[in-house]
Amino acid sequence: MIKTGWGVAALILLSASAARAETRMFSYDPISPDAKRLTGAGVTILFNQGLLGGGRPIKVLATGVPAEARLRDGRQRDLGPGGLSAMEGVDADATLYEVDSSAAQGKIYVRAFCPGSTRLWLSFSTIVIRRDLRIQAFGDDPKAQGRARLCGTLDFSYRGEWRLPKGRSAPDPMQDWTDNPQHPDTSN
Repeated sequence: MIKTGWGVAALILLSASAARAETRMFSYDPISPDAKRLTGAGVTILFNQGLLGGGRPIKVLATGVPAEARLRDGRQRDLGPGGLSAMEGVDADATLYEVDSSAAQGKIYVRAFCPGSTRLWLSFSTIVIRRDLRIQAFGDDPKAQGRARLCGTLDFSYRGEWRLPKGRSAPDPMQDWTDNPQHPDTSN
């Protein structure tokens, strides 16, 4: 009976942690050659942060232009046998997401990050305030069926956090809400 009580308490605590996930947005400046070439002014990551630390990315927004890539969970097996750990020069402990090419400007991201590919996966280092970010881009390789290829390693320096607009969990990338005098960014 006591074991069941502890199990229920743990389940309630985990459910509360997931429910309290906070949506946040961090911007990053490009520092590696791949990041400068592929993103220009850098990226802004919209993500959910749970109580236990690092964030789960939802969208990658181009900082300089209104373009976004929506993300969904990536599967290691889609990259080929062994997933990230079987690829050389790759951060094997990073989290993997796939760009939804049917949503927003997903197809544009696929073409820009991995020319010739039809699918794009992004692996992320841990998203934490005031910490630099590494994103690695992978595309399906038309020459090697069933294997993905590394298309770029993008290193970014942390720039700052955006305050999200009131009453919405995500900003509209086509609307400039950042200069609203009713909701100034006072986080820095």
